[in-house]
Amino acid sequence: MKDKADRLSGWKKILIAALIVVDIVLLVIAVITIPPNLMRMTASVFQQETPLSTKDSTDLGVPAQDDPSNSATDTQAPTSEPEQRADDRVGNGTALSTTERPDLGDFLWYSEDVFYSGVPEGTSRITELDSVYGDWKAFIYYDPDNSHGFSAMEFLNMNISGSADTLNVTLDWYQIYWANEGESYDESSFEDTLFTGQWENDGLWASGAGTIRLTELYELNNAQYAVGTMDTPDGIPAFVALVRP
Repeated sequence: MKDKADRLSGWKKILIAALIVVDIVLLVIAVITIPPNLMRMTASVFQQETPLSTKDSTDLGVPAQDDPSNSATDTQAPTSEPEQRADDRVGNGTALSTTERPDLGDFLWYSEDVFYSGVPEGTSRITELDSVYGDWKAFIYYDPDNSHGFSAMEFLNMNISGSADTLNVTLDWYQIYWANEGESYDESSFEDTLFTGQWENDGLWASGAGTIRLTELYELNNAQYAVGTMDTPDGIPAFVALVRP
């Protein structure tokens, strides 16, 4: 009887050991197979979800991945030149126009040379109004000798449009530097000012708060220039120069 009990106990131990081995094998199989299956299931769930809309992703401060305008191939670097209009063409067919804001460096050719020596040699005079239309960088030099105590340099943009008999010159104010104060003041919030006039004798005049007269317009080294004067309401002498590269 005792021998039979010992044999049964031995078989139970063997059975338990076998079950333990089977459990270990199943555990190893689970460790190997479950993570990949779980990953595939997770990927399947995400593929079925609706992605963020362009608006939602933009609101979060992240460029929308499904917006073609944000792709590297579709994005173009901004250019300083505006889209060219048909009336912004010089006589030789070259398109010239600029809406870039000016600074003193744009007008050293005038303040250090042309203002004192006049138009240089080798220029091509502009004689057609069609070659003048469009946007320019502009400079007004007030009281350069400071004889009235109002010496200043004003930087702005001008647009010339209209016809020979009804010419429009729009002044888009930007900045003024008062020499006596040694200070610059921002004028970009000022309303644009419209001057109207005519194209005469290969030049133009336009009146508003004063009168602008451009008497020398020319091309040199693939750029356009214009110089003249401005009659101010208070009689302060003023000189005007325009350029567009």
